[in-house]
This record gives sequence, structure tokens and C-alpha cells, in this order.
Amino acid sequence: MQKYNIDIKFIDASNWQELSWFNSGGTRAKKVLQDPVGNRYYFKCSEKKLARNGKAEKYYKYEFWNEVIAYQLGKNLGLNILRYDVAVFDGEIGCLSPQMTIIGEEQLLEIGRFMTAINSDFLPEDNSTRNKYTFHLLEDTLEYFNIHKYWNFIFETLLFDTIIGNTDRHQENWAFIGKTNLVAEGLSHLEERAKNNALNWVVRKFCNTFLNKKNELNEIGKQLVLENLNISKTAPIYDSGSSMARELTEERIKSLLANEIELNNYIDNGKSELHWDNRKISHYDLIDELLNSSYAEQVRKASVFLSNWQPDLIFLILEQVNLVVPERKKTYCIPKDRKELIIKLVTLRINKLINLISAGV
Repeated sequence: MQKYNIDIKFIDASNWQELSWFNSGGTRAKKVLQDPVGNRYYFKCSEKKLARNGKAEKYYKYEFWNEVIAYQLGKNLGLNILRYDVAVFDGEIGCLSPQMTIIGEEQLLEIGRFMTAINSDFLPEDNSTRNKYTFHLLEDTLEYFNIHKYWNFIFETLLFDTIIGNTDRHQENWAFIGKTNLVAEGLSHLEERAKNNALNWVVRKFCNTFLNKKNELNEIGKQLVLENLNISKTAPIYDSGSSMARELTEERIKSLLANEIELNNYIDNGKSELHWDNRKISHYDLIDELLNSSYAEQVRKASVFLSNWQPDLIFLILEQVNLVVPERKKTYCIPKDRKELIIKLVTLRINKLINLISAGV
């Protein structure tokens, strides 16, 4: 049996300070917390969708676990992935992740900032333009700004999303990390909050002034933008909670466990948020398209982490998930059937992915 590093933690953040003046971004509000020694973290609970337009309320009670499971899985597969642990804050249970950037030295640059600049018709807040969030727009973006050296990160993320069935890798859910620049140094007299806000304004100013005028942007202007964004590396994979059947009711889970055909149909019907030719297709169809494109060898190279997979890995992770939950929060332990389904889903999905990549080699 391969030796794994499975180290799920429970963190009681009840006495940590909430930095309520910071905006965490993303599709769900996250609380920014600071521990007693000054380290910053993001705390989020499982998503609740209020009833509206005749649709019933939805509560994905165990969603926060998916971040924890995804981290343990990705880490043991050898991926650069953000750590998530189980935590309690303000009486609520959720997951906790460390801040990805060094305060005052780095900034998080979501891929969407670049994509919307290349295609001004893509408006993330407008659902009618979601079909413009495509691999080809991503391709144009990386090529135009000469940051195509990060393709391996892109493909690793897409492959990992295929394994966990992540349906929400939207434009803010992957990013680069950039060093803060000389423009920001002139803001040193401002307090930290104002400085961060001003720095974000600087980035937006460059995007609005230069990126949205792509046709007018010459090489000198493009270089100026890149120098001020100052990308130094990719961020770790983060925000993978919309995965591993988080939306399924216990009744639906029982039905899938009892019917192999139904289970495989559920896997095949899972869609990638990143479109292909304006079409929302399955994770496997997206990988298949890439394997039949000029990126085939790069995708295969990015898939080397799959060699670290052993069937007992996901089983051992799920064995440990409930052990860290304190007695007062035991109602948030993952039920037996849900654990069994997650094990089956991940195992079937990764085996199907391995077979897809191996075909035709």
C-alpha cells in the first residue's frame, strides 16, 4: 500500500478576528479571518440557495467537505492545490483556507480579468453571455499576453476538475499571482485597507485603459500592462466545492448506488463550466476535444500526476473525514451512503479519464 499524507484538521476559529472590511470576492461570500499571530484565512460555509421563482430552497449541507476532500486528493496526486480544513467560526461549521498572497507584496489576478478584456462581450454577471466563456477565449488570452508558459497549470486544473466533477470553474476560480508593482509604492502613506483598494483600482485602470482596447494596443503598451500586473506564478487550485455530487439528495444518492447504469449516466452528463465553441459540454468531451487538437501532447504531459493514483487513496481520505468533527457538530458528518458514492464517483471518473488519455497513444 502506498504511503499517503492524509492530515485533515479541525480548527476552532471562534476567537479569531473577522476582518469585515475586506471583500473576499467569488460567487459566495467568504469571511476574512485573522488568527492570533496575524495570518489571514478565508472561511466559508456550504451554499444555501433561497427559494425564488417557484423553485424550492436548496442547501448543500456537505459542500464544505468537498473542498477538504479535494485538497487531500489533489495534494496526494502531486498537484499544487490550496489547503482547506474543517473549521468553526461564529457558531457555524465550514472550511478554512489560508490567504494565497503575501500581504503588501503580491496580488491575486483572476483569469477572468484578462478574458473579459480580450472579449468585451463576455460579461460574467450576465448569464446570457456564459457561452462566451470558452477554451478558445482562454487560448486567445494566454497567447495574446504571451503567458502561454502556464498551459500546464491550465490543463492540470481541467484534468483535476474532470476527476472530481467540478461544475464551477468559472473565470474567478483560477488565477495567477503577481508581485505588487512600483505604481503601488506611491501609495505607502495610505492605510492598508485603502492601499489594497487603491492597488485594485490601479489594476482595473490598466485593464480598462489598455486591455479593453486590444486592437489599439501595441507591443510597448502590452508590455506596460504586463509589467504592472507583474505575474510571477500561478495560484494553487482553489474553490473546488461544486463537485462530488454536492447537489444530490440522500434519496438520489441511494438511487445511484443501486443502479450502475444510472450512476454512469450521471458521470457522463456532468458539464464543464468552460465551454468549447460556445457549447457547454461534458468534462470528458472537453478533454477529448483537447486530445484531438494541437494541445494533445501538452495535455498528456500535464496528466503525469495521474500515475500517483491508487484506488485506496479516496477510500482512506473518506475514512478520516468524520473523525475530526467535534461531538457538538456531529450532524455535519458525511452520511455513509454519501461517502460511498464519493468513493465510487472519484474512482470511476479517474479510471475513465486515464483510459481516455491512454487511448490512441
